[in-house]
Amino acid sequence: MIGTAFLAATLMVNASATETLKNSIGSNYSTADLVISGDYSAAAEAGDDEKSSTYALGAKALKTVEGTAGVSASHGGETLGVSVNTGSKTYYAVMQVNPADARLNTTVLETGALPSNGEQVTVDATYAKEYNISIGDVLNLQSTTSEDKEISREVKVSGITASSNDPMTGSVMNLSVVPALFQTFSGGDETSFDYIIVAADAGTNLQTLKGSLATALEATGLKHLNVNTADEQITQDIATFSGGEDQLTIVLLVFALIALVVTGLVVMNTFAVLIAQRTRELALMRTLGALRKQIRSSVLIEALLVGLIASAAGVLLATGIMAGLIAILAATVPEMSFAVLAVSPQAIIVPILAGTLITLIAAWVPARKAMSVAPLAALRPADDATVSNKAGKIRIVFGLLLVLSGAAALAYGAIKGDILIAFGGGMLSFPGVLMLGSLFLPKTVSAIGSLTSGGTVPGKLASLNAVRNPGRTTATATALLIGVTLVSMMMVGAQTAKASLNEALGSEYLVDVEVIDYGMSKEYNADQLQKVKQLKGVESLAELTRVGSSASGQEVFATDPQNLKTVLNSTNQVPGVGEVLVSGGNDGKTMSVRAGYNEDGAETGTKAELKMLISESNSLQPVVGWDTAEQKLGITPANVSKEMGINAGSILWLKVDDSLSSADLRTLQSDIASALNVEEYAVGGGVMEKQMFNTVIDMLLMIVSGLLAVAVLIALIGVANTLSLSVLERTRENSLLRALGLTRGQLKKMLATEAVLIGGVAALLGVVLGSVYGLLGAQSVMGAFGAMSISIPWLQLAGVIAVSVVAALAASVVPARRAAKLAPVQGLASE
Repeated sequence: MIGTAFLAATLMVNASATETLKNSIGSNYSTADLVISGDYSAAAEAGDDEKSSTYALGAKALKTVEGTAGVSASHGGETLGVSVNTGSKTYYAVMQVNPADARLNTTVLETGALPSNGEQVTVDATYAKEYNISIGDVLNLQSTTSEDKEISREVKVSGITASSNDPMTGSVMNLSVVPALFQTFSGGDETSFDYIIVAADAGTNLQTLKGSLATALEATGLKHLNVNTADEQITQDIATFSGGEDQLTIVLLVFALIALVVTGLVVMNTFAVLIAQRTRELALMRTLGALRKQIRSSVLIEALLVGLIASAAGVLLATGIMAGLIAILAATVPEMSFAVLAVSPQAIIVPILAGTLITLIAAWVPARKAMSVAPLAALRPADDATVSNKAGKIRIVFGLLLVLSGAAALAYGAIKGDILIAFGGGMLSFPGVLMLGSLFLPKTVSAIGSLTSGGTVPGKLASLNAVRNPGRTTATATALLIGVTLVSMMMVGAQTAKASLNEALGSEYLVDVEVIDYGMSKEYNADQLQKVKQLKGVESLAELTRVGSSASGQEVFATDPQNLKTVLNSTNQVPGVGEVLVSGGNDGKTMSVRAGYNEDGAETGTKAELKMLISESNSLQPVVGWDTAEQKLGITPANVSKEMGINAGSILWLKVDDSLSSADLRTLQSDIASALNVEEYAVGGGVMEKQMFNTVIDMLLMIVSGLLAVAVLIALIGVANTLSLSVLERTRENSLLRALGLTRGQLKKMLATEAVLIGGVAALLGVVLGSVYGLLGAQSVMGAFGAMSISIPWLQLAGVIAVSVVAALAASVVPARRAAKLAPVQGLASE
C-alpha cells in the first residue's frame, strides 16, 4: 500500500506541477485552446532578427487568425507600462486589455465591475491593498509615447481583480482597460502582440487547426512562429528559461520512473524475506495432497486480492496526503495560493496496475520454489547464495557488471547533461549494489559490532549473527538502504538543484533593486544613503556614479568593486581592471568608452577600449570599477563632478534579504523611495520577478518533501517487516540460547543491538549512495542552466541517519518482546 501510495503521489505531483505552472507562468493563456507566439530566437538564427515582419504578431496576424476556419474567438495579448498617480504618490503599473470572449478571459473579478469605457480601470487586489486603492478612486495615468509625446488621463477604479500569479507581471500593479484607452497610451504605435490566444469551435481537432493557422500565418510573411496548445506553450516557456530544453517534463518523467522502481524494490524485498517461510508452508500443503495447480491458483488469487486492495488503498492515501499538503500550502503561504491538486487518470490506473502486478510476481517466487522440488526437499532448509557457492558467484558477477556499466552511464549522463542516460545508469547501478550487498553488508555490520560490543555477550552474539546468516542480514539492511538512498538522493538533488536555479536566476536578475532617476541627474547625500542601508531587509548598497558613455550611447557608471560584489546575485560577474560589466544584448568583445562631458554635453574626455564582461541580464547599465575608471579614463571619485559637469548623477544598486515576502518587498520599495525622496516607480529591479520564480520552485520542492515523507515511511515499514520475520525465523535458535542461560534482558539487547548495527550501516551507505546519485542527477538536469552549484544539506543527512537508527531500534522492540516472552521449551517445540 505504501509503495503504491508513493507512486501515485509522484504521478499526482507531475500533474499538479503542470496545472500549477499553468496557473502561474501560463496564467494569461490557461483557458485557451491554442497559443500563437513569434519566435525571435529562430529569426535571429536565420538572420531575420531585423525583419520584424517575419516574427512580430501584428493586427494583420490577428485578422488572419480570426478568419481561419475552426477559430471561434481570438485575442491579441499585449502590455504597456504607465505611471499611476494616486494623488499622494506615483507608482509603476502594467496595463492590458481583457479578452472580449469569456472563454479566453483569465481575469478574475473580486469586487466591482470590469471597465466598460475609456475612463475606467480595474486594479489587482495585491496592489490595491498595498496602495490603499478602492473602487471609485480616481487615478491619473501618465506615459510617454515612442515619439516623446506626453499622455495623461484621469480614470476611475471600477473593480478589483484577483492578483496575478505570472512571475513576469505579478511584480507590478496590473490594470485592466478597454481597447480604446490602451490605444490612447500606445500613441498609435504599430500593434505588436506578445501572443495571440485562440478558442476553437466545438469538436475541432486542435492538431488540424494548428496546421491551418500556421499555413495561413506563413502566407502573410510570418516565417518564425509557434502554434501550441496551452500546455505546450508552458513547456516551451520553461524550456526557454532552461536553455531551450524541456527539462521539466524529463525530470517529472524520471521522478515517476524512480517511484515505480522503488515501489517494485520495496515490495520484492519484503517478499524476499517471506520466501523461506512461504516455501515450507506450500511444501507442507503438497505433502498433505494439494496439487501444483491448486497451489498455483491459491497463491495467484491471494496475491491478486492483496495487490488490488492494497494498491487502491495506496491511491486513496496518496490523494489524501497530496490534498492536505496543498491545502496547507495555500492556507499558510499566501505566495503559493495558486498551487492546485490535479489527479490524472494515470495517477489512479498506473499505481493499481503496477502494485498488483508486482505483488503477483513477488508472491509467485515462493510458490514456484516450492513446486520446483520434491515436497520433502522443500521442507529442508536451503542454502543461501553466498560468495562460496554457485548462486553467490553468479550474483557477484552480475552485480559487478551492473555497477560498472551503470556508473559509467551515470557519469556520462552527468557530464553531457542528459538526465535520461543518467537515470538509466542509476537504474542499472543501484540493483547492482543491492546484489553485491551480501559481499560487504554482513561483514561491515559484524566488524562495527565487534568494535562497539564492549565484550558483552549480547553484543558479540549480534556481531556473529550478521555473518552467520548473510542473506538475512542483507535482506534486512536492504529494506532500509532503499528508503535512505531515495531520501538522501532527493534531499541532495533538490538542495543542489535549488542552489543552481538560484544562481541561474541571480545571473538573469543580477541586481535585486535598482534606483534610477530617468533624468539621469539625481545625486544622493550621505544621510539618504545611510537611511536606505538601515532599512529592514537591505543587506548591502552600491552607489554607481556616471563617468562617461559608450560609442553606442550607453551611459557608463563606476563604483567600488567591493561594494559591487556585495550587491550582485552572481559572484562571477564583478568586472576586473580594464573590464566593463554589460547586459546580455551587447555584441563583440570590447566596448569603446569615453570619459566626461563639457558644459555643452560634447565628448571631451579620455577614450578607452574595455573588455566586456557580458552578463545574462537583459537590462543593465554598463559598470566599471573605480580602479578601471581611474587607470583607463582618468576619472576618480574626487574629480568626477568636475569632469561630468551637468551630467553628473548616480544610480543605486541594492541587495535585499532573499526571505522577504512579496508584501515585504513592496513595503521596502515604498520605504526606499521615501528615504531618497524619489517616486516609487524609480525604485525597480529584478527582485520581484526573482521572488515569484523562487516561489514556484519552493512550492514544487515542498511537494517533493511530502513524497520524501512517504519514502521514509516505506523504509521504516520495510525494516519493521524484515526484523519481525527475522525474529520469527529464529524462534528455535533464540529459545536454544535461552535454554543455555541467556536471560530475557540479554536476548532483547542482542536483537536491539543487531537492529541498530544493521540500521546504522544501511543508513550510512544509503546517505553516501544517495548523495552521489543526487549530485550526479542534479548535474544532468542543471547542465542546461549553466554550472552546477553544489549544496549538501549536512544537518538533514545527519538527521536521516539518526532517524534510521532510532527507527531500526524501535522496529526491534515488538519482535524482541515477543521472543523474550516465549518459554524456551515452547520455542524449541515449534516447527
